[in-house]
Amino acid sequence: MALRHVTRYLLLAAILLVGILLFSSSSPSVVSVVDHVRDPVAYVGSLKDTLPDFRFTFHNSAHKPPVQKNSTDGDSSWYSDWTWLNPFSSSVTLDQDRIVLPPQADRPPIYVFYDTTLKRDAETKKVDQELLLTWRRAWWAQGFRPVILTESDAMGHPLYQTLHSKDMPPPLEQEFRQWLAWGHMGTGLLASPFCYPMAAYHDPLLSHLRRGQYAQLTRFEGLGPGLYAGENTQINDAIKAALDNVKLNSFKTVYEAIPPSQFQIEQPTSIAFYDSHTITKKYHILAQQLVKEPNTGRRSLNNLIIGHLHTIWQNTFKTGIAVLQPLAAHTFTLVKPSKDLANLLLQCPPSLLQSSCPPNQPKCSPCVGSKMTVTVAPSFRNTSSLFTIAIVPHPYTMVTLTNQTDSISVGHIRRHTPRDPWITAVTRDILGDARGGPSRVVSLKDAVASDYGRSRTLWFTTEHFPEAFWPPPPPPKSPSNDPHPNQERIAPFPDEWLEELDWHFGFPIPRTSLSHGESLPPVPGPERWKAPAGVPQERKKSSDPDPPSDEQRTIETNLLRKARATLDSKDEHVRTIRAVAEAWNLADTEAWKFVKSYRARQIVERMQFEEEESSYSLGGSRGNTRWWRQ
Repeated sequence: MALRHVTRYLLLAAILLVGILLFSSSSPSVVSVVDHVRDPVAYVGSLKDTLPDFRFTFHNSAHKPPVQKNSTDGDSSWYSDWTWLNPFSSSVTLDQDRIVLPPQADRPPIYVFYDTTLKRDAETKKVDQELLLTWRRAWWAQGFRPVILTESDAMGHPLYQTLHSKDMPPPLEQEFRQWLAWGHMGTGLLASPFCYPMAAYHDPLLSHLRRGQYAQLTRFEGLGPGLYAGENTQINDAIKAALDNVKLNSFKTVYEAIPPSQFQIEQPTSIAFYDSHTITKKYHILAQQLVKEPNTGRRSLNNLIIGHLHTIWQNTFKTGIAVLQPLAAHTFTLVKPSKDLANLLLQCPPSLLQSSCPPNQPKCSPCVGSKMTVTVAPSFRNTSSLFTIAIVPHPYTMVTLTNQTDSISVGHIRRHTPRDPWITAVTRDILGDARGGPSRVVSLKDAVASDYGRSRTLWFTTEHFPEAFWPPPPPPKSPSNDPHPNQERIAPFPDEWLEELDWHFGFPIPRTSLSHGESLPPVPGPERWKAPAGVPQERKKSSDPDPPSDEQRTIETNLLRKARATLDSKDEHVRTIRAVAEAWNLADTEAWKFVKSYRARQIVERMQFEEEESSYSLGGSRGNTRWWRQ
């Protein structure tokens, strides 16, 4: 038995030895392959033409990229491309004045139907305009493209002629016309004019709807006909199924006539629907006013919706509003428009029910009880609950303000001014002190224009503000113990300038605020009482810079105006100094150009949208004049 096992082991050893001898023999072909593999450069060289290059480093362009449509505004020029996070745009565009911006996100369309066949008096039409403007503005701010459809859009659908043959009740036929107009336009959302997005920009449902891809025709639980989402084939299949339903005349709404299997039902956590049932249940005073004075009641409804949109925005940024003032010395006048805008955003819009909440957010914090504050920050903080407003100065502007004179020489800039002081201070909290200008400007671009940053920040350049935006300071206000002090309100900005920002925020910004940025509560509280004897008065925080004197403020205002005038100056000396300031502060210059072009593109985008909508008044395929344009 033992002999048999020994024989087996010897046989296995012999086979193993033969195998080693065979595979270790050095044939010419094997040697050449081994030698080739031993040379990694030769091996990589043979594959470099077959493998893709996964290195995503930025390289200088060989040629200027082509000019894109709607890519200029005044002296601003941009190129929309995925290389927008390159530290310096000129390496991509080969043009010092052309800035690379992120590609514009597609706005999925959201449609609302307005029946122009009904006869209305002038006052009713005016109220309709106000309501539709509020609706369009709210959805635009959330990244959608709001479009108003009319009867002629429904007539463009092939099934329009079949409506009259169905002999259905008028309300049902009216709703079918909405669906036909939607089916004629195609993929998107169909909403009631009383359906609004009431949530933060990055709400999961709104983010899903913004993608514009709907796997199935969708309606929302509890909203009834308030909101639908679907693609073109899904919409038209649903219309055909409803029209073919033998019990069509027994239904009150279109979605009841559509087989339930064609719908996907979602929870409308971020959608507010102000239908008659909701108003009667939650806003009883408004419901009574709508019955007694319809137009007055509808105006009150519009103000209520605006107030709720403003409240949700304030609730999104519970930490408050930060106004960036990275270089505190001599920049009080520079950042004054930011502070004025922040104070306007703290104000509560007029409303019949100021302490109410949206129907989908019953536990909100109403504006009248809001503790939202404005803080002056020396550096940008990447906090999701903090809204940041910043003004980016041109390097030449910053040099003149720092030195308190516009008599600047080339030698002074090179010997006595640091490089990129503004962007270094702005990004200190997120990057520290060791980084250079290129990495800092990339972080700032991300804060300005990324999907995360653009909904939480608002950036301007000094040139976005007319000279009149730096008025003389108001006279000092003497303290008062009056429990009902007079409200001294100021309007820091003209309406025309704020109208553009209304579309950015999704609601009209209050036009006036209390003098000196004070916030007057509904009932005067202890904060307006004089401190008892022996109790120290509230002091300025140690981190807050000292305010300038009237003389310093006047100097800053004059320097800002002179720096602004140098943009179009023909003086060779001034142009040389500006060029030297830009060359000495490349990162600051890139930040200024980027913000300037980014804001210009936002304005061009909305104006282009308005122009396209208004074009249908000239005999286009989509119905009557766009009379709702404001």
